[in-house]
Amino acid sequence: MHDVLRFWLRRGVDGFRIDVAHRIGKDPELGDNEPGRRHDEDWPSTRERFAEIRAVLEEFGGDRVAVGEVYLLDQRALAKYVTSGDGLHMAHNFFFLNLPWSAVEVRAAVDEFEELTTNGGWPAWCLNNHDHSRTATRYGLARARVAAVLLLTLRGTPFVYQGEELGLTDAHIPHEAVVDVDGRDPERAPMPWAPPSVVGAVAGFGDGGDPWLPVHQDAERLAVEAQKDDPASSLSLYRSLLALRRREPALTVGAYRSLDAAPDVFAYVREHEGRRLAVVLNFAPFPRALPDDVGDGELLLSTHSEPLRDELAADEGRVVLLGGA
Repeated sequence: MHDVLRFWLRRGVDGFRIDVAHRIGKDPELGDNEPGRRHDEDWPSTRERFAEIRAVLEEFGGDRVAVGEVYLLDQRALAKYVTSGDGLHMAHNFFFLNLPWSAVEVRAAVDEFEELTTNGGWPAWCLNNHDHSRTATRYGLARARVAAVLLLTLRGTPFVYQGEELGLTDAHIPHEAVVDVDGRDPERAPMPWAPPSVVGAVAGFGDGGDPWLPVHQDAERLAVEAQKDDPASSLSLYRSLLALRRREPALTVGAYRSLDAAPDVFAYVREHEGRRLAVVLNFAPFPRALPDDVGDGELLLSTHSEPLRDELAADEGRVVLLGGA
């Protein structure tokens, strides 16, 4: 396995995303699972094997990365994979992905993982992937925009799944077109690049022939070409968030600190070298008060076209530059 990694590293790959990473080590005695102790995953040898993989990557310089799909719904167990200094660089946080739409629960999860990685470790946040119903379906279209602000402003590396930036919902898959027997086809439909009325039925995905799954039923409206020049589109929001993230070091390398806020509001500050950005997310379908001092700051971004000065609109997320140090 190490030689396979070296083969690709010599060809210049930047790193690897390792599937089902927590099952690379199992009980060598093949013991049965017990209450509170599994023998088929998360065995101590798992971390030993990642230390060996990490050593292989470091033969090729310090910028090669290993990201693990560590499907453990316990953040304390997850943190051990990224805080040792010789294991994975990052591990997808599925505890976070599986949370309900709740400001209280999301804040508690982020604060806990911050505490767990205080002395090292880098978070990897995601809310969509090829195995889970899409955010716009789970939470709704308006909340999916708030989720975008959350994902792209937390400390750590955000992972965006294809089509997430378009606000794609789960696609309708007719029975005769089903590929995955576990029911994961709706989130795996191909990316719509252009309206079918302009480029044909496959929405710009390839030059001809049918893709492996049907194109999204709303491809006409959600395709990249249909959104790219619309300042109110989901794609434009993601582009604005990514541009803000690139130009504000506080959002990439800055410290994180959560703030007390109104019910249903998750608020936090990202700070770097005295520059402080407040992120305020309203999880409620009705207006909520802004935290103290945030309303007096400079608005850098909002999910709403006409945000109010003294309160958050329903399902609004915003980023504000705070005054002073």
